[in-house]
Amino acid sequence: MHRRRHWYTFFLLISLGVSAMRTNGAEVCGKQQKEPEQIILESAKSEPVRFGEMGTKENNVQFSAQSPISESSHLFPDNFQEVLFIGDSRTVGLYEYGQMGEADVFANSGMTVFNLWDCETSFNNKGKKSLEQVLTENQYQVIHFMLGINELGYSMEQIVEKYREAVGKIQSMQPEAKVVLGANLHVTADNSSKSKIFNNQRINTLNFEIQNIGDELDCYYINVNEIFDDTQGNLSKEYSADGAHILGKYYADWVWWLVDRK
Repeated sequence: MHRRRHWYTFFLLISLGVSAMRTNGAEVCGKQQKEPEQIILESAKSEPVRFGEMGTKENNVQFSAQSPISESSHLFPDNFQEVLFIGDSRTVGLYEYGQMGEADVFANSGMTVFNLWDCETSFNNKGKKSLEQVLTENQYQVIHFMLGINELGYSMEQIVEKYREAVGKIQSMQPEAKVVLGANLHVTADNSSKSKIFNNQRINTLNFEIQNIGDELDCYYINVNEIFDDTQGNLSKEYSADGAHILGKYYADWVWWLVDRK
């Protein structure tokens, strides 16, 4: 385990020297961002605000009562073999800076549960693929699904409905895979206090709903905020430059947190 950790650290140092994201990290799909004041939070007609281009606290890790996983086994296979990560800019960060081993990644900064099935992104150097193509052409042991922050411009009811629908479709297309629902990362206290949309109260509400969806659909739920939060339940400012994403050097900690999940 120590040798593997050194391996990850070595390649992390190399990756931090890269000044630009790879192609799929730079791709964006969906509508253009609007200012938060243009959004009516709980209106059924509200339009989304995209977060990914911005420059009751639940348990940290929970499994459904019906979960078949052994307490002694790890959630993710060694070196993330046959693992698919689906997500937005936070998942792009994991891909670019976290050294994900053999994992497949379907992610871009503007991805949401509302445009998930319409997006295409560069995939494994085989040209652009849709998520439906990826799930049809490959078989996975584990699928890590982390979306929600970009969606906060919609009403909570709309987000939860689309989120549940997306997870259900993924399960129907990959019935043998374990689906892991990742909680949305918090923002810093300063960012949270300045926004009526992208604040930790709404993020916590959404994460609670995601946890409930995990219980309903027999998925796993994990919450990485345990390693990046300050004592008040906000993203610690020491980990972030923009108040919304962690610095590149900390994505390796996120990956090792995933490796340790059981």
